[in-house]
Amino acid sequence: MGHPMKRSVRFGVATLTVAWLLGGAAYAQSAVDPDAAADGDIVVTAQKRQERLQDVPISVAVLGGARLDAQSNGGVTEALRNVAGLSLTTTAQGGGSQIAIRGVAANGATLAGSSTSAFYIDSVPFGLVKSAILPDTNAYDMERIEVLRGPQGTLYGANALNGVVRLLTNEARLDRFEVKGRAGVSTTKGGEASYRGDAAINVPIVEAKLAVRIVAGFENAGGWIDQPNRGVKDANDTKSRNVRVKLNAQPTDRLNIGLGVSISRIDQGSPNYVNAGGFQTTTVKLPQRLDYDSYSGRIGYDFDGFTATSATSYLKFTNVGERDYTSLGALQTLHTDLRSKIFTEELLLNSTSEGSWRWSAGAFYRDAQDDLNQTLFLLPAPINFRDKSRSYAAFGQLTKALFDGKLELTGGLRYFNDRVSQVEVTPVTGNPAQVLASRTETFDAVTPRAVITYLPSRSFTAYASYSQGFRSGFNQSPTIIRSAPGIPPVKADRLHNFEVGAKGITLDGALTFDAALYYIKWKDIQQNLNVNLNNVIYAATVNGSGASGFGVDLTMTARPVRGLDIGGTFSWNGLDLDDPVVTQTAGGPITVYNRGDRLAFSPEYTASGFVDISFPVGSMEGKLSGSINYRSKIPAQILSAGVVRRFVSGDPLTTRASPGALQYRLRPRTFGLQLEFGL
Repeated sequence: MGHPMKRSVRFGVATLTVAWLLGGAAYAQSAVDPDAAADGDIVVTAQKRQERLQDVPISVAVLGGARLDAQSNGGVTEALRNVAGLSLTTTAQGGGSQIAIRGVAANGATLAGSSTSAFYIDSVPFGLVKSAILPDTNAYDMERIEVLRGPQGTLYGANALNGVVRLLTNEARLDRFEVKGRAGVSTTKGGEASYRGDAAINVPIVEAKLAVRIVAGFENAGGWIDQPNRGVKDANDTKSRNVRVKLNAQPTDRLNIGLGVSISRIDQGSPNYVNAGGFQTTTVKLPQRLDYDSYSGRIGYDFDGFTATSATSYLKFTNVGERDYTSLGALQTLHTDLRSKIFTEELLLNSTSEGSWRWSAGAFYRDAQDDLNQTLFLLPAPINFRDKSRSYAAFGQLTKALFDGKLELTGGLRYFNDRVSQVEVTPVTGNPAQVLASRTETFDAVTPRAVITYLPSRSFTAYASYSQGFRSGFNQSPTIIRSAPGIPPVKADRLHNFEVGAKGITLDGALTFDAALYYIKWKDIQQNLNVNLNNVIYAATVNGSGASGFGVDLTMTARPVRGLDIGGTFSWNGLDLDDPVVTQTAGGPITVYNRGDRLAFSPEYTASGFVDISFPVGSMEGKLSGSINYRSKIPAQILSAGVVRRFVSGDPLTTRASPGALQYRLRPRTFGLQLEFGL
């Protein structure tokens, strides 16, 4: 909340940032970001209340706003590559991303289940009904990013199967006028030049009562992948535009109101995949588009002993892309248009009174709709169907402090109910007299959480926890519903997590660390397989084998002297399949994955390291930053012509994705210059 203060103007000097980029990665962010608070008192809302990061019994990474502003290329996706245990895969559909936390990933980007990690921009959840595509967004003028590792089903619900990513943008400040901006240019090895610009302005309208904050930006990221068969160089250029407006009001000391609008447009000339020669052999255009408009409103009131907050949001999401299908006919593409509308409302109550008890309670409602339209010349008619989800949940969490606050016991519970419908909009058969297929199912779940936290001092915390996460189920496609009604809907899958962890600040704040050891048991994994029903083979999504394994997350940041920050992260997970995964073919069953294999899109290791050096340059501040990222090879096994083909990414910074030995590439080594200013 804001507080009445005298009007003030903050003056700053220009900051010249020279960024050294290895493999296209942004310089690393630490789990305890030194830019956020040098004394370690970083405040987060990971448990939906304001708490010191040091006291939160969850493995949490925090990326501070100052570092995000200084990032010299890319958006949020680029920044997240440096978080321990988090992996991102660029999808072939529409330029979106797919997130895996601790090796837990959806079986595919589209129509194979929702994301296994919840994704929020402020109070707006990005969660499609049965697809895992997530947007990139501009990382400028954010307060921070919080990444919660492990299941968060109690407080965050259905999509938080094994983690949550929260993008928290700056609120409008009631007490000061502020202007800041940045501009940058860069060049990429083997590609075009890139340029970007961002600006933010904060204006108090009524002193200490009402203010508006406006942020706008654009980026033209030059391409670096050629299409020689079309005579096109650097085909995968990307143009991004975004605007964000926040209006904040505090009519009284107890009442606060916030309204927000965020609009993003991203157009890409072609996906970022290449063949073994480093280029695309396509003979057709493959443009992609990812847009979203989000609207949010928040009202909070401080009662005696507790606060009440109502958060309402509405999201429009569009993802459009072309896929090369020239192997089936000259100049042919598969056109996919996925559009979503999501309305959410959450009421949250948090205790504020002093004492040994703390509690949170809330209720949540979501009305979501995905519309899919696909066209391909081989199809008798366009594929045109709708997935609808109406869900509600009630949740609560209670903490008891013992022994003068040195020991805390926490328990939480959530009940979730989801009514999901699959509706065929136009007949895929092309016969106008065809009866449209539809089906509705209801899924529910109860997810608990239990934690013991040891807090011997302000600079050390240890915890042991058990938590559950889940994803809701969904219906089969209209084709399956019509032709094979005996194939059941996909049930919810559930993940159990047992974890011990410790985090601390030592050497007068010069060294911070965060470590966690966990064991995962993931049951009824949603997977795409072939199913034999009455000797007919159907492609469907089913609940397949489970997976389990131990894992470790480690993060450390050191500031040995003023102006020098050194840090790194390391994550390992041994998440392997408990049983074989078998698919059906006309010739009989075939084992796609053996017991002990890793899941698709699931890396075993991620690691990053960074060094930041700050130094005076006259009246300005110079900064030299270096970073390196590593992600281990990602497996994929595909059934092609009755034969299981195994593919493994050959470069730790890229992902191989399809039988054609395609690779998804991150931007190659990039050098740039960025100028920032603040007023």
